[in-house]
This record gives sequence, C-alpha cells and structure tokens, in this order.
Amino acid sequence: MFLHRIKKNIKMNKRKIGKKRGFTLIELLVVIAIIAILSVVVVLTLNPAEMLRRSRDSNRASDLSMIKTSLSLYLADVSSTNLGTAGICYVQLAPGVTHAANWEFASTTANENGATVTDAITSSATECGNWFSTAGATVANATSSRSVSGTGWIPVILTNISSGAPIGQWPADPAFSLGSSGTGNAFAGHFYSYIMSNTNNGYKLAAKMESALYSNQGSSDLESTDGGTDLNMYEQGTTLTL
Repeated sequence: MFLHRIKKNIKMNKRKIGKKRGFTLIELLVVIAIIAILSVVVVLTLNPAEMLRRSRDSNRASDLSMIKTSLSLYLADVSSTNLGTAGICYVQLAPGVTHAANWEFASTTANENGATVTDAITSSATECGNWFSTAGATVANATSSRSVSGTGWIPVILTNISSGAPIGQWPADPAFSLGSSGTGNAFAGHFYSYIMSNTNNGYKLAAKMESALYSNQGSSDLESTDGGTDLNMYEQGTTLTL
C-alpha cells in the first residue's frame, strides 16, 4: 500500500513537470522592453554627466575652503607674512600648459548686467582688470607648480608655519580647461586663481562651477551667493571685493 502511494505520487509529479513550459518570445520581449524603459528613466532622472559635474564642483568648494584654512593658519602663525604681489593675477595651470595661452573665465562686470560672458586672460593679462575688479591688476603669473614653499601657483610659503605646512601641495581644479570664447558655462575655463591686496592681508580665490546645481541661478547656487563681486564665479577669501 505504501509503495503504491509512492508510485502514484511519482506519476503525478511527472505529469506536473510535463505541463511546465518556458517563457514565450512575446513574454521575453515584453520584459526586455520594460527593463529598457526603466533604464532610460533612471538615466534621465540621475543624469550621470550632471552628477559628475556636481562631484567636481564639490571638490572645487572643498579645495578653496582648504586653501583658505591654510592661509588663515599661515597668517595666524607667521610673524613676517607675504601673500604675494598686489595687482597680479595668480593662475593655476595644468602641467604642459604654457603661459602664452589664452585663458577664459566667466566674468561679470558693471556693464554686463549680470550676463555670463567670458573674458580672456592672455599672457599680458589685459583683461585681468575685468576678471578681478582691483585697479591695476593687469599682470598674470601662471604656473603649473603646486609647491607650498613659495614657487607654486599661490606664492605663499606655507613651510614657514611653525608646525609645518598643513597641506602637501596647493590644490588644482579637478577638470582643468582653458576654455574658449563664448557665452555661458560651456565656454568658461576651469582653473583656480588668486589675487591679494596690499592692505590688511586681503586676498581672494576664485573658481568656476560647472554643474547646473551649483552655478549661478542653480537651486544650490554657490556663485552669486558667496558675497563676491562676480555673479558667475565662486569666490572665497578675506576680501571678496578684489
């Protein structure tokens, strides 16, 4: 009796297995179509390119904050300070980029009514006065050196700090570019810059944001809300009117 039931169950299981079938071609196509639609929605929602731009902008904000902290420590610790020469635009270049190149930076002057434009900083830096509003800022000093011993793109000797330099090298823009003539973020160059005043140890740092989130009029706008003079640059420092 027991063996009879086992044989009966085996026969029933075989019938059930025989009735099972795989997916049809139409069912597979429907699943593939759903996956494709969901993939497109995810890409459009997340926008990987914009996420990368936001990540680089976060690095830029962090870099300028790091520089500002280092300069604050230098000013507080060193008795005979030297922040550089007033009237010079100090520019961070990438290795292999020459001083003779043209650099483009989104800039707003009094005559541009807040419009995003680009001003060329040539080897003679004739537009440096528009880039930084300081009168007489007509000379550019550009280098790819990131040394903190006085020969880097910021000429401050951090190694004079009694506890040693707080950073190993000056930061550089995460996506260096020279830019090109045109209107808007897509044409602006991405590099760090620095200028100092001859009074009260004043200085200003500047960088160009590239994401829609952190650029001028973005929902987390860093450029027009930083207290600086240029609505289209992210500015940090002790004297943002430079």
